[in-house]
Amino acid sequence: MTESRADSSSTQKVQQATRALSALRDSLTALSMPYVLQGTAAASDKATLIRDQLGDYILPRLASLDAPLLAVVGGSTGAGKSTLVSSLVRRQVARASAIRPTTRRPLLLHAPADAAWFDTDRVLGSLSRLRVDSDAPASPLTDHTPRELELRACEGLPEGLAIVDAPDVDSGVEDNRDLAATLLAGADLWIFVTTAARYADAVPWEHLRAAAQRRITAAIVLDRVPAGAETEVEADLRRRLVSAGLEEAPGFTI
Repeated sequence: MTESRADSSSTQKVQQATRALSALRDSLTALSMPYVLQGTAAASDKATLIRDQLGDYILPRLASLDAPLLAVVGGSTGAGKSTLVSSLVRRQVARASAIRPTTRRPLLLHAPADAAWFDTDRVLGSLSRLRVDSDAPASPLTDHTPRELELRACEGLPEGLAIVDAPDVDSGVEDNRDLAATLLAGADLWIFVTTAARYADAVPWEHLRAAAQRRITAAIVLDRVPAGAETEVEADLRRRLVSAGLEEAPGFTI
């Protein structure tokens, strides 16, 4: 009986939170800023990001606590995100390019049995869907990055975990940066990929500090570290992580 009352109380709390957060999302959707003043653009962008995070991640997670975890691979331009994703699933599912920025739709990989979780707009509902056959070759690069999410079943992933290959957070293309921010706001886990030459850049650290504020688990992949520089670079990176409130973030050096 006590356990039943506890379950009922938890359900009521989730329902109350869902109603409150839904009302906040609706208010942000209806928000109008008709006057062009200093700070208006920044405030409008922040309102949009919060609204999308509520709809793309927080409300869906409240409704489906047992849904697969979503790990978003993001980071610096040219850091090797797509190569890392393909390496993790042991087949080329994402094209890498020497030309920056690389522009294409973001890719969501999931276990075959988890397809139903992602075919609807349950998560990342602000993005349209494009289902690609699991055996299809990696999609070609395009001249723009649409607000679409490419879905692909992948035998190399276990049930309960999905991976998103996101655009560059510091891309020179504004659409890429906005889309990267949307995807990161919908993540259960951030995998930040950077290089020994780029790890101190300012823009990625803005996102990492945001991860610390949201208490999102973040992992750091440090790529292209010259032989002999590992100790110095890793020590400086760890110092920066501690300063950003991410002292417990695991790091992996390649």
